[in-house]
Amino acid sequence: MIYKNYRRLLIFILSGLLGLLSSLTMPAWSNFSNLHANAGSPLELARQGEQRYNGGELEAAARLWEAAAEAYEKIGDRDGMTKSLINKSQALQDLGLYPKACNSLLQAFAIPNPNCSQTQIEQLQKNLAQKGDSLTLTQAIGLHSLGDVLRRQGLLQKSQEILQLSLSSIGESAEKSAVLVSLGNTERILGNQIRDRWDYDVVTDIIDRKSVIDGLRPYNQAINYYIEATKVASAPPIPKIQAQLNHFQLLLEMKRWWSEQTQRRIASWTRFSESKLIQRAKDFLSGLELQLSQDAQALQNQILPNLATLAPSRAAIYAEINFADSLMQSGQINQVEPLLENALQQSRTLQSRRTETYVLGYLGKLYDKQGQLNRATKLTQQALMLAQEQDISGDAREITYLWQSQLGSLLRKQGDPKGAIAAYTAAFNILQSLRSDLNANNQDVQFDFLQEVKPVYLELADLLLKSNLTDKELNSLIVSSSKINREKSETKNSQKRLELARQVIESLQLAELDNFFQDPCSETANVALQIDNIDANAAVIYPIVLPERLEVILSVPGKPLQQVVVPISEQKVNETLDRLYDNLDNFSINNSARNIVSTSNPNPQELKENLQTLLPIFGEVYNWLIKPFDTELDPKQIKNLVFVLNGRLQRVPIAALYDGQNYLIEKYSVALVPSLQLLAPQKLERKQLKVLAAGVSEQIKVQGEFFAALVNVPKELDQIKQTFPASEKLLNQEFTVKTIQKQLKSNFPVIHLATHGLFSSNPQKNFVITGDGQSISINELSALLKEPGTTIELLVLSACETATGDERAVLGLAGMAVRSGARSTLATLWPVGDASTAQFMGQFYQDLKKPGAKQADALRKAQLSLLESLKLNPPFEELQNLPPHPYYWAPYVLVGNWQ
Repeated sequence: MIYKNYRRLLIFILSGLLGLLSSLTMPAWSNFSNLHANAGSPLELARQGEQRYNGGELEAAARLWEAAAEAYEKIGDRDGMTKSLINKSQALQDLGLYPKACNSLLQAFAIPNPNCSQTQIEQLQKNLAQKGDSLTLTQAIGLHSLGDVLRRQGLLQKSQEILQLSLSSIGESAEKSAVLVSLGNTERILGNQIRDRWDYDVVTDIIDRKSVIDGLRPYNQAINYYIEATKVASAPPIPKIQAQLNHFQLLLEMKRWWSEQTQRRIASWTRFSESKLIQRAKDFLSGLELQLSQDAQALQNQILPNLATLAPSRAAIYAEINFADSLMQSGQINQVEPLLENALQQSRTLQSRRTETYVLGYLGKLYDKQGQLNRATKLTQQALMLAQEQDISGDAREITYLWQSQLGSLLRKQGDPKGAIAAYTAAFNILQSLRSDLNANNQDVQFDFLQEVKPVYLELADLLLKSNLTDKELNSLIVSSSKINREKSETKNSQKRLELARQVIESLQLAELDNFFQDPCSETANVALQIDNIDANAAVIYPIVLPERLEVILSVPGKPLQQVVVPISEQKVNETLDRLYDNLDNFSINNSARNIVSTSNPNPQELKENLQTLLPIFGEVYNWLIKPFDTELDPKQIKNLVFVLNGRLQRVPIAALYDGQNYLIEKYSVALVPSLQLLAPQKLERKQLKVLAAGVSEQIKVQGEFFAALVNVPKELDQIKQTFPASEKLLNQEFTVKTIQKQLKSNFPVIHLATHGLFSSNPQKNFVITGDGQSISINELSALLKEPGTTIELLVLSACETATGDERAVLGLAGMAVRSGARSTLATLWPVGDASTAQFMGQFYQDLKKPGAKQADALRKAQLSLLESLKLNPPFEELQNLPPHPYYWAPYVLVGNWQ
């Protein structure tokens, strides 16, 4: 189902093998066969559970251990009950039923009415802290299992804390190695979180300094835990080899990621003949790859003989699959087939259906890489059937999604687009159900989730846009509500196809926003909204960047959806957008507009040449997105252009698109929306409009960093007060969290913050500065603004900026609106001059006051005012007779409600 009233975030696997990376612990009490037990006794039930577990009958094992726990409880044997519940949890984890597994563990620790909430986890920690060092080995094993469950549910900090408590309590027992592996796995995902939230300039700085140490630093703790796990003398072989395998896979992943990042910067610097930077980047990558390759080869030499010594078990099978996948990633395909064939034989011998589906799926992946598509398809279908069978007793959706997606790719390669659409649709619907059903509390997995599932959304949209499905075939896809079904039956075939593709892209936008902000309560429409129902004078433009082409869908009120194919590859699109960014806002490029303008004495000729370079690029993007629809976008009817952007397009100042004579803003107002489904646009009520205007004009020091004085902020706030006399002004020390909180009780529809701030793809780095020298995070600000009884129509962040080069930073703006309850946000993509901002904001509010004016109209007129001022009084004589440089006027973006 595409849309639900309330969405929950998907906590999904890090990759196809994250589930295999976790340390598979044996049951906590695993010597039942050595003890005498009477038939029907708790011990006999526990022993039968172990036998079923070892035989791969996980559901039966879970039931037996539950019965054993109940029987132990009746006779007052708390220790036996605890062990049985821990064992039950392990079986539930193996079935993919993580919330139930978590509840079983909390029950084992005597938490009443367990629901695996963060509050209950904290209560458990408090209870255990009171016991000090008196935890038993059984409790330490239970904590280990709980740490694994919490990691799978995305509660990384809690996973880390619980696992460290387990480690401190487990002593030098044989279980220590397995706990260290689990800690390594949690630290690895925390490392991904740090890495994926680095701004563009942070990564660039590491490359420029050739600091391999800093580049690998996020993973130091994970690697240390993996190495330590291999040195536990008393440990069995399985956790030791798991540590080696996970370490090996991590080295390959770091090498891949840094290669992509470095090559991207080399491409930028090559365009500007930055030979010294290019050489430094090559030196950095060479040094990093040498170190990682040497470490990986040493590990590989240890893994091969260690695998050969493992006795057949599910854990051994997962280890073989893990290694096989790593070898495929590193291009060593010739060594993979024997490993997987052996794993398949062991799975069937052990009658382990869950491991068998993994082996069959990865064999399909192998044969796909070798070009044996028919064989790959048959194996993938077998894997899929096995996974679907397991959904009856457990939750195998995370496996089923993998093979549906793989099957879609294989069928497409074999010229079966209809079959591929069916497979990708199934994968899409599984992902949607997972997003709706599972709780999320942490972002690290979310980032990787997005990277994993984004191809499913885009492949499905790609196939739908090219398809020639019949009415019956189209009507069978992605049924989201009876209303949409009725609309489908009355719609032409081509329109159904475009509408489904549009819905898939809308879903991708929602998934990305969920991924960014993990808000489980963001309300969306339960039907597919059309622009006709929102604004008769607006058109919505959906650019969809696909591997071999750019597709653009246009939605205009009262007309069918329209589709244009631009024959340009994703690589060329990204190269063009990178050139735009390099020339406009890339701090590492000497001749970028940012660096030219920010110098104390800008070189007019450099700025002129920069503009002459930028205009053709803005023209190229205009030709992609706007020119094909010239006849449909009649300015007499269409006043507002609303863009649903993704990827690198998100950092483009759309208002500055150039048709050879005029900027886009000179014809239309422009707004960005993450998704039409998120917002209910409505006009701002002007009768009693008042603004809560707060700002900081003085130089201020926050956490050791100085923020420059914004001397024109008093003027900016005074203009707002003059325009809307009922407004409230808070300047410098008057602007604190407490004063904002107090004033919000008066229900201000517009909040204006004229202070330093930053928005990036790292929510932890998103902040605004208050007058008392405090830094408010985006989450704190959102909570602050969500005062009960208050409806914020517009949040203005006049001196904040988005992180340089951050493609997802606009999500910070969109998310700010969603999280705070604000219908829209106005901010800037890069720093703007203090005086220019004051002028702009004065004009914006003057126009916003006019009856019937829309927010997007007010933004447009304020930008036009700057444009006209720059035309009459250009900053340099050399810029006369040229269009005003976008760096001075184009950073302002309105995200959300444009009315």
